[in-house]
Amino acid sequence: MSDRTTTTARTTSPAAPTSEERLAKLREIILAARAMPMSASCVINRGDVLSAIDEVIDHLPDELGDAQRVIDRSSAKIAEGEAERERLVAEAKNEVARLARESEIVKSAEGKAAQIIADAEQEAAALRKETDLFIDSRMASFESVLHKTSSQVRTARARLAERSNLDPSRKTAAGAPGA
Repeated sequence: MSDRTTTTARTTSPAAPTSEERLAKLREIILAARAMPMSASCVINRGDVLSAIDEVIDHLPDELGDAQRVIDRSSAKIAEGEAERERLVAEAKNEVARLARESEIVKSAEGKAAQIIADAEQEAAALRKETDLFIDSRMASFESVLHKTSSQVRTARARLAERSNLDPSRKTAAGAPGA
């Protein structure tokens, strides 16, 4: 449990590397590995690579949790905006009803109510768009990390298959979805 607390503390500190940076470090370890003569294979310290992979695995849920908290906060802000809009609309309706009783200023009240409603709807739409843009950028970042990881895993498996002369039908079955 203290391990998890320490992990969370590191992830939330400004100097903690992101999963993307951790994956870049793993890539550097592989790129810096000593090449085998006359081969595309290389010698990699298994402990270093496994440690780097474990670090990415350990911190990715924290980053996803952070993103979920941002989404939740954004949803709360949207809900606050919606509640404010509802309050403003109700307030505007009450104001319109009051002003309707005073016949000489009815048109003025209708214009003001319409403006309040339009402003509230515009503010809610702006909050919704800002939230959607932020969520989309975070999701694009995660998509990029996952794509890079997937590509590196495919490349590593292909090299392993070549090096070990694995049976092609076994490689196909292992690479099939759900295998």
